[in-house]
Amino acid sequence: MPRTPHREKLIAAMANPKCAEDLPVLREAQQGYEHWVAQMDALTSEGRKKVEDLTALLNRYKDFLEVDLIAERGSPFLKRQKGQLKLDNSVMEEFLVRLIDPAILPNLPSFELEVGPQTAFMSLSFVPPSIASLDEKPEVVLKVKDQDFAIGKSLHFKFSPTADFNEAKTMQGRLYLAVVAADSDGAVEHFGFHSIQQ
Repeated sequence: MPRTPHREKLIAAMANPKCAEDLPVLREAQQGYEHWVAQMDALTSEGRKKVEDLTALLNRYKDFLEVDLIAERGSPFLKRQKGQLKLDNSVMEEFLVRLIDPAILPNLPSFELEVGPQTAFMSLSFVPPSIASLDEKPEVVLKVKDQDFAIGKSLHFKFSPTADFNEAKTMQGRLYLAVVAADSDGAVEHFGFHSIQQ
């Protein structure tokens, strides 16, 4: 099931006391959103045609949200803060998720990809405070970055100084490994990974 970042932002805005004046506009936006999603779900086209159909629906919804509702009927607060509330860029986040579809990309892997906004892995480092600590539970620092849109998969890891992964000396966790990531600043990053065989 696709993630729904835009729906979540609309609900958050409706719960925001500063948006009380804009509740009618936000409720209408939510109705428009539900209609947009239903139209996308109903598409039967494939390949390039489906991309074109999705894009036409995206443009129609964005015009409705940003021009007909926010620009024409929104309060000064909503007009000024729509970016801070992520009401506009979350539309793109939700649209991009729809493009990762076997009807558009027939060569997707058989396992389920995790697509959408993610906190993605950037780097990992070990920071032992001393030589003696090398026989203790490892101290691992994960550097991550919030991405508005990413394609990847979660990886689970364990690090231990013992081959039997003694629980008291084992550090374990999860990271999200992105192969493509895009941020709201328009930057798209492609990551290349090399596996190390023992």
